[in-house]
Amino acid sequence: MILHMFVGCWLLAGPLPAEVSLPVSPGQGQAATRPAGGQPATNRTASPEGEAYYQFMLGRHLESEGDVDGAIKAYGEAARLDPKSAEILAELSALYARENKAREAIETAESALKIDAKNVGAHRVLGIIYAGLARVDDGSTALDADSAAYAGKAAEHLEAARTGSQATEPGIDLMLGRIYLRTGRAVQAVGVLSQVVLDEPGRPEPITLLVQAYQQAGRSDEAIRLLESTVAGQPQFYALLGELYERQQRWKEAAGAYERAIQRNPKSLELCTRLAVALLSGGDEAKAGRALELLQQVRQESPADSRVLYLLAQAQRSAGRLDDSETTARELMTIAPGSLTGPYALALVLEQKQQFRKVVETLEPVLGKPLPKGSPPGTDITPMLVHLGFAHLELGESERALSAFERARTTSPQNPAIDSYIIQAQLSARRFPDAIALAQKVRASRPGDQRVLRLEAEALRQSGKAEEGAALLTTALEEHLDDVSAYIALAEFNTQARQYDAALRFLDQAAAKFPSDLNITFQAGSVLERQKRFAEAERKFRDVLARDPLHAQALNFLGYMLADRGERLDESVGYITRALQVDPYNGAYLDSLGWAYYRQNKLDLAVVNLRKAAEQRLHDSAVQDHLGDLMFKLGRYGEAVSAWQRALDGDGEQTDRAAIDKKIRSARDKAQKL
Repeated sequence: MILHMFVGCWLLAGPLPAEVSLPVSPGQGQAATRPAGGQPATNRTASPEGEAYYQFMLGRHLESEGDVDGAIKAYGEAARLDPKSAEILAELSALYARENKAREAIETAESALKIDAKNVGAHRVLGIIYAGLARVDDGSTALDADSAAYAGKAAEHLEAARTGSQATEPGIDLMLGRIYLRTGRAVQAVGVLSQVVLDEPGRPEPITLLVQAYQQAGRSDEAIRLLESTVAGQPQFYALLGELYERQQRWKEAAGAYERAIQRNPKSLELCTRLAVALLSGGDEAKAGRALELLQQVRQESPADSRVLYLLAQAQRSAGRLDDSETTARELMTIAPGSLTGPYALALVLEQKQQFRKVVETLEPVLGKPLPKGSPPGTDITPMLVHLGFAHLELGESERALSAFERARTTSPQNPAIDSYIIQAQLSARRFPDAIALAQKVRASRPGDQRVLRLEAEALRQSGKAEEGAALLTTALEEHLDDVSAYIALAEFNTQARQYDAALRFLDQAAAKFPSDLNITFQAGSVLERQKRFAEAERKFRDVLARDPLHAQALNFLGYMLADRGERLDESVGYITRALQVDPYNGAYLDSLGWAYYRQNKLDLAVVNLRKAAEQRLHDSAVQDHLGDLMFKLGRYGEAVSAWQRALDGDGEQTDRAAIDKKIRSARDKAQKL
């Protein structure tokens, strides 16, 4: 039944084509009359050409009456009487094609072309038959050798038919466009399909194929413009438009298109899922609730669909429902035990909970094994390795982090971000020469990579070459005066080098150029706090909060600054509590709250929060120091010593080593006296 898909109205019997070579026989100027047998009368003394004409018309008549065998016989007789007429053979080949007799149709059409190599009808028949044999409508998979050969023949004959025809034939153009698409001739496909869209405006199939042709030709913007001009009148194209927006990561537009598509088909699980993906990918946390609603609806219909569970875990995480997200991720691991998606979803939510040891315990077992059977070809484990590396960094396990990042570079050698992760791990491991060498190598090939330049400057500072690092950042600022991050990077560098006045100078320049940037104001507040200019720092933080009441960093910094000085402690607790409402698992904020309770002498509450913070931030010297002070005050001297020892072994931030050594000696003395 191959031909039935392709034989269209252009093969049906119609008026006698103008190209027919039969002359009008004597007496044919009058209308034909029917004898009693129902067949047209004719002049029995007509010439052979006239008799051929009669047989030709008789063939058409018999086919219209359903007498196919009689029609074939009549056409055959016409061809015998007029052997120079290619049109008679073309008509006979079309009849064979309509009857799905491909071999006879091909032989007859080729005979017609031997008489007239430009015969449109014969080329048309051969093109349609070969297109059917090529199965160009069977999908988008690659054609095998035989099908490709048939497709080539089909294109050759349809092109000839198209060139020789006196009028455009949308059916031929549509088929030719389809063949061009399947054989990778996108430019030609765009040419013929554009004509069909112009000739038959609003017809869905040519629009769909032209969109495919534009995409195949790398002209996605034109495909989008075509659909944008079409969807108002044909809303069935909203789904396809959403898909094209999605491919360009235009998530807001994709979400809008999918919303319109769902209005037409509200029960489509695929559309609901695609809309959820667009909402989650757009980075708008306000849309996470809508995505969550959609995915819960889809899950009711497909409770064991692993893709839906993965997206649901992501939506729950984006909506701040981290416990629900963790439950869903673990359910995914149960439903699809051999898949990597479950451990990855779980690692992401554990990371957001800042439970970095659990992230390591989740990812290391699966990354230490070969990929599970059934994994898609080219499965990329790079994101999992990157998250594993950062979990190790948070735990102070620099060498293990470096190993994870280096493995990520082997799995994704073209990913430019991984070099910066490796440099960051080298810095954490205090391998400064390695960090500087790699940064210089990367910048030689990517001179515009500002992140790597800033890491190189930090490596220079920590290795005792602060002036060289400052020079790098100064040059970068001069080259990127319209980049706010260049000012902030130089200010942070000077802050770390205790050059506070210089840091404030750069922040003032940035504030004048970018007055609406809250990060500049926040950074200025943190520098002023380090200078012990507390009143000025507080004004900066309050300025940030006046413009963004949910700025968690400013809430925490202001609250901690008050707690550390033992001032307005109830107010301090209020600020930090608000910060934790925004980011409830943040270890730094938990430490601030615990320290505020410590200052209030609410030691039970202090223990709860400082223990959580210390378990999460084992490498944070300041957090461990706070826990040590609390344990000492509670008379738990052994625990105090352990915490202070972790402070000495940690990152060293804001740590007075001599003071901690003194506290350790004091705790040991008291422990001995018990």
